Amino acid sequence: MVPPTRWRRARRDVVVDLPEGFVATEAPALQATIRSAFLAGEGAEPIAVELSFAPGAADRVVVVWRNRNVGFVPPGHAPQLRRLLEQDGHDRPVATGRLYHDGTWWRIWVGPDPAGPLPVPPPDYDRLTPPVPTIFGFTLGALRPDAAGQDDVR
Repeated sequence: MVPPTRWRRARRDVVVDLPEGFVATEAPALQATIRSAFLAGEGAEPIAVELSFAPGAADRVVVVWRNRNVGFVPPGHAPQLRRLLEQDGHDRPVATGRLYHDGTWWRIWVGPDPAGPLPVPPPDYDRLTPPVPTIFGFTLGALRPDAAGQDDVR
């Protein structure tokens, strides 16, 4: 960590009031990033997480966990957080949440725990498609969409 100097103002965490809470979007496309933020022994059950927010491209608001972009704020909640990000560049909006597995994907719940189980979003909730599986940058042939139904040519 860089020590604060006289000319540099320290960032101040501002807790965001999210009475409803929401599921961060684009989890299927960000699975590798979410899993890369795990510490040893995590991932067996839902865990409490501390999240922050950052401005993104195209007026999006990015959800950040452990210095990794792990999702986006849904359009219905983005204006409130965007206003906080634009107010003062030295304040950092933060919130609590949960990391959980919905049966298919790791998801980030932002805000206070919901009444009941953590939700599974509808199928059209995420817009970005998951990346194609690769090994050392090479696409796995059997899982490529353009290779479906083709025989191996040697």
